[in-house]
Amino acid sequence: MVVDIEQGKLIVTAHEVVIKLPALKATLHVQSDALQIIASANMLVADAGDVRWSFPLRQENIEAITDITGIQPQ
Repeated sequence: MVVDIEQGKLIVTAHEVVIKLPALKATLHVQSDALQIIASANMLVADAGDVRWSFPLRQENIEAITDITGIQPQ
């Protein structure tokens, strides 16, 4: 699934999430097994060992990620 978000594009599959941020010339990529969803803050949190990032999204985007990846929000 590809969704336009305010900052760029959100690309979600069952195995990974990619956030493309063209204004920053950056791409955030995480495998589903390293992804957490913090429901109370509408936040994606990636923790892949030495690399960590978090990114706020709208509620409807969080719900779509949950539906596609099967990850349950915390």
